[in-house]
Amino acid sequence: MTPCSPRELLGRFATFEHYGKRITYMSRKERERRFKRQEIINAAREVFAQRGFVSATLDEIADRAEYGKGTLYNYFQNKEELFATVIADSFDEFVQIAAHACSDDALTLKESYTALARTLLRHLFGNIGIYCLLMRELHKVDQNSQLATLFPNLVMIVEEPIKRAIRAGDIDPLPETTTAFLFLAMVFSLFKSTVAVDNEHVISDGVLRLAMDDEVIECEIEQCLQILDRTFFFGLLNKSR
Repeated sequence: MTPCSPRELLGRFATFEHYGKRITYMSRKERERRFKRQEIINAAREVFAQRGFVSATLDEIADRAEYGKGTLYNYFQNKEELFATVIADSFDEFVQIAAHACSDDALTLKESYTALARTLLRHLFGNIGIYCLLMRELHKVDQNSQLATLFPNLVMIVEEPIKRAIRAGDIDPLPETTTAFLFLAMVFSLFKSTVAVDNEHVISDGVLRLAMDDEVIECEIEQCLQILDRTFFFGLLNKSR
């Protein structure tokens, strides 16, 4: 997988809705094939999140998807390929969120990053199981040459508001990649600490046990945004004299 430029990545996901419309012009057979493939991926996502890569089996995934095991092999060669697809799809969701928040030139750095953090946190709280999977199997992402490009692609998109802010003179010059990486790391760390410390009953042994109430989630998100405002933004937006 060759890394894309920030412009290519932004363009790819900015046209996501149009791509969705184009799917309707596919043949019925192709639409059914895509539907089945996505159902298998969704089932694999649940099983991998609950069981981990090693313990999960293709039989369990086939049962969850309500297809025969042979059907899985029509779409994926083995469990490793299916796992890689699940992880890649999850990062695509992150990239879509980042592209939407970071592509608007009219927004300030703080506005872009606040929108990114809010939407990303909502997504993480709504998909705690897949986050647990990513943390538990992160070593596999690093070992896979294709998957290893996923996070750098995400960082490249998140760099864009920083570059705009530096060009506009809104902030002092900083290493864009390092600053973007730091912001993403803070968002993921805030989410992790919120679940582990304030809602420890939700996850046990890396497995999702209970869903969080929507009202609780919104309160936790607002608290995370306040922390970002008082730490990351306070330091970044106070230019040196």
